[in-house]
This record gives sequence, C-alpha cells and structure tokens, in this order.
Amino acid sequence: MPVSARSADHNGAVSELFPDAPKGVPGYHKYEVSVFLDRAKRVYEGSENGITSSDIRQVIFTLTPKNGFETTAVDQALWRLEEAFASKERESATQTTGEASFYKNIRQQAQEILDRVARPRKEKFRQAPGIRVGYHQGDVDHFCDRLVRYFQGDEPLSVATVRNQKFRTQLGGYDEIQVDKVLDETVSVILAVR
Repeated sequence: MPVSARSADHNGAVSELFPDAPKGVPGYHKYEVSVFLDRAKRVYEGSENGITSSDIRQVIFTLTPKNGFETTAVDQALWRLEEAFASKERESATQTTGEASFYKNIRQQAQEILDRVARPRKEKFRQAPGIRVGYHQGDVDHFCDRLVRYFQGDEPLSVATVRNQKFRTQLGGYDEIQVDKVLDETVSVILAVR
C-alpha cells in the first residue's frame, strides 16, 4: 500500500505522517486523516471491509486553522492510495466475474459518460437550481470536448488532469454536483483501464 498510517489518539496526537500546514494556512485535521488512513490500511490488508477507491476519492477532512496537515501532501497521498485500491478492485473483479465481463462493464460506463459529454454545448448538464451559481458552461463544455476525444481514443488523458480540472462559476451555470459526478465516474473508468 503506498501510504502508511500511524496511530492517533482521540485528542488528535499523531506521529507526523505529513508536513504541517504553513503558519496561518489551514490544514487537514490530523486526527481525522490518521484515523482514515489507519482504517484504509486495514481494509487494504484485508483485515476489515468498507472502503473503496471511490470512498477515498470523495473523502473530506475538516480544515483546521492551526496544527493541521499540509493539504497538498495529503491529497497527493490519497491519490496514490486511490490508485492502489482501484488496482486491487480491478484484480478482484476480473477474478470474480472474468476479464471480459469486467471490461464490458467499463466500456458501458465509458459509453454512458461519452453520451453525456458529447451532447450539444450548453445542454450537457442541467442548470444550477434556482438563482444559483454553477460551473461556467463554456469551461465545462471545453473540457467535455477533451473527454470526448479521450473516450473516442483520439487523445490521452490522465487522472491528474481530471482531478485538477477547475471551472469558473457563473449564475445559471451547470449544476456542480452533476458535473462532479461525471468527473468522478471518468476517474473511475481511467483507473479501471490502466
């Protein structure tokens, strides 16, 4: 497993897993990070169940104004951990259902994403509800063009590119939850076919 965790007590005292956030910069709550990584280690080693690569991708830690872990270091470790879990999940799925069935399911997921991102501009996702800010439609549509090229085999795309994608916001923009879900599913597909 690419990330090792150390024990933390309930007061948050931990051995240093990551560098501290710089003074005056919020960081991730050390106890939460340590507890999550301890549990992830047990799951990865098979002594416990209940965490998937998707769970790792979606985990959120409390930001603390003082004495937190530097967020970038934790995020990068989580990305490596997610990739290790995805690899293990792929191995397990191909052993259980067979390689052909596994890749058939992945192709089906990829096609569903492609069908969504290939829709006409400004129609790819629903608008943010009410008078709310959402992702800038032009930014999202532009990135969706890259996703189309990736899923059609015309352009490589890395997990990091999808994870690090940023969109401006606009009133009446695309619903952020819906866009984020498609990006999350895209990461799952890319990791599954590595």
